[in-house]
Amino acid sequence: MIEFTINEESIGQLQLRLKGFVWTEKESKERELLRKQFLDIYNKEKINNLTKEEYFVGHGHKQGCLCYDLEWTTSPLGSIKGGTKYKYGYETDFPKIKSLLQKIISIENKKFYNKDGTISKELLEIVNLSKEINGFKTGRTVIPKLLSLYYPDTFLPIFNDQDLYLSKLLLNGFKTEKIGLELYLENNYILLKVKERLEELENRTFESQEFAELIYQTFPKEKIKLEIGAISSDEKSEEPIEALEVQHYQSLIHRNFHRLFKNLRYFDEEEQISKKGQYDTQTIGIIDFLAIDENENFVVIEIKRQATDKTIGQLLRYMGWVKDELCKSGQKVYGIIVAEQKDIYLDFALKVIPNVKFVKMGLSITLEEN
Repeated sequence: MIEFTINEESIGQLQLRLKGFVWTEKESKERELLRKQFLDIYNKEKINNLTKEEYFVGHGHKQGCLCYDLEWTTSPLGSIKGGTKYKYGYETDFPKIKSLLQKIISIENKKFYNKDGTISKELLEIVNLSKEINGFKTGRTVIPKLLSLYYPDTFLPIFNDQDLYLSKLLLNGFKTEKIGLELYLENNYILLKVKERLEELENRTFESQEFAELIYQTFPKEKIKLEIGAISSDEKSEEPIEALEVQHYQSLIHRNFHRLFKNLRYFDEEEQISKKGQYDTQTIGIIDFLAIDENENFVVIEIKRQATDKTIGQLLRYMGWVKDELCKSGQKVYGIIVAEQKDIYLDFALKVIPNVKFVKMGLSITLEEN
């Protein structure tokens, strides 16, 4: 059973925001038309006969495939922009992906949650299948977006930001060990209960799109992050000028990546080049550099000005995610810490982690009078 307590003060803030909140019939009809257009294209017959070329972006086209339409064409129905193309899975896993899509559109009785808030048997089957597909194991965007399109009355178009909003909407937050789709479903249930509480007080019903928009406007994401201190301990410990220098290192290494790491290449060239080498996991943070070596193994690179044993924890978190979410059979994950200096605590930690190494970064400037 899911146990939580709604923060009535936050419900009051939603009610207060409603006084100036505008949700027109035109907006409602436009979004519903966009949703129906997507469903008309990707109906049961289409999904049952879906080809790899009709799912993935590429293969000589960009638009007109499910991945593109899910991320861009239907963006007003909930944004899942960001991250890389691999959040849609690997092409080698397409048979599993197709099977998952078929299950999503074939939920017959529309029973998604049990009375105690746990998920139904049909949703559990979808969750278990998602855990077998690289890209879907920890992600909370692709499958949740599909569920929100096919079953809009139950699944809210609030995805990776669920945790942030629940930190405001619940007393003492909400702790869980769930990840990926399972976490989305659990959080979605709680958000539905918040919606029901607001409907009870206002004596009216809210469309899912309308409720999500109200949440966004009442609790701006960046403001919540500042309030809860959603910034890493490493960032807090560094002075602003040092943080700026780390950003400079990111740019400098990116510009010279193939000279500094001759045997490495970016995992997702198209996406990472546009972001100075960074790789957004959309789940556990942004990796400074994610690369592939000459043996097709993954290499996670973390940049610090001063590396400590805390850096190991951050690096291992990224490496663990890559192992679970991106690695194919036989692929390994290695880690590299790049910093100007390290302390003795890091030295001891490195002695028992053979697949992580430290690389000292040295910069020099010379001036010559001419």
